Amino acid sequence: MSGLDLLEKFLLSAAGERELQALPDYTSPPLPIALEATPEPYRDDAVIDEARAIAAAGNCTVDGNRCQIPFTVSPTLFPEPSKVGMIFYNGGLVDPRGYAPIADIVADRYGIPTVMPIFEGDRAFSFGLCDSGRLDLAKAEFPDVEKWVLAGHSFGGIAAMSDMWQRMEAGDDAAAGLVMVAADIQQLGCGDIDYSNSSLPMASLTGSLDGVLNMTRWEQNTIYLSPETEFMDIYGASHASFGAYDASERFELLGQTDGEPLVPSSIVWDLTAAAFAHVASRTGVELPTRVDPPEPTFHENSQDEKVEKNDPEETEAKEAEQAASAGIVSVRKAPWSWMAAAATLAWIVA
Repeated sequence: MSGLDLLEKFLLSAAGERELQALPDYTSPPLPIALEATPEPYRDDAVIDEARAIAAAGNCTVDGNRCQIPFTVSPTLFPEPSKVGMIFYNGGLVDPRGYAPIADIVADRYGIPTVMPIFEGDRAFSFGLCDSGRLDLAKAEFPDVEKWVLAGHSFGGIAAMSDMWQRMEAGDDAAAGLVMVAADIQQLGCGDIDYSNSSLPMASLTGSLDGVLNMTRWEQNTIYLSPETEFMDIYGASHASFGAYDASERFELLGQTDGEPLVPSSIVWDLTAAAFAHVASRTGVELPTRVDPPEPTFHENSQDEKVEKNDPEETEAKEAEQAASAGIVSVRKAPWSWMAAAATLAWIVA
């Protein structure tokens, strides 16, 4: 990177525009669509930076700053609190908000409360720390949840894998499912991690055009997966397709060469969320039940004619369904029929 490029980035940063940084402070920032899907209080970079600093000091607590982004569920659509929840660990050096579209779908469409931890330096796994303790913080956020699915993308998959293993070894029944997204089981000094003799509900997601994940190693390490693992290889998806973050400098700074995706990221997010829900459905508790919007009501106009008065949420759902039929897919308001299609397609292995 030239001196002029560095100067330009400094000036943009000083002007308040978030840009990628140089090592060692590098992190891939969220794209606008990811910030839109992020709960509003956490769209502010200052809030995330504060949580990063608290995490670095080891001061994340159940009663204070939990250093996480909670995605809550609409009580209108899902009146009964969910008994299953999701923790989604971010990829290495990726702002956790870069995965907000998936977390938003899981909570909004499937009624599963989701937590995205915030780590120091956006590194979900720290060598020598085999249990991040994030499950306890998630439990405090959603006390009604009985079973938790741990999921992670890339390096975040390593963190999810390690946390799950430690909790299983400790007999914590709340840790009940694992999803490895563009990640594989690795032995990194946290015991001989091997789920092959367990009945743990799992899923392993990959992209056919992933240029970052070592697929030879991934294939070799499938022997450590549970017999209850569902595999999904998404045709046309790259490594970065599973998120919504700016990966433009990851080659220059990290040497990563990803593939060029052939499918829209929104489809990858839909399928990934469906995989999460599928694992959640196998944890031993029922998934939350969605309550359909109320039927339209009517009022009499001045000519004594019945005029339909639609419920705003139902109108929005119909508009979203019409948009989907025209080939337009919304991340947050994808229609229920699209969810069913995604869940069906999710388990067709390319």
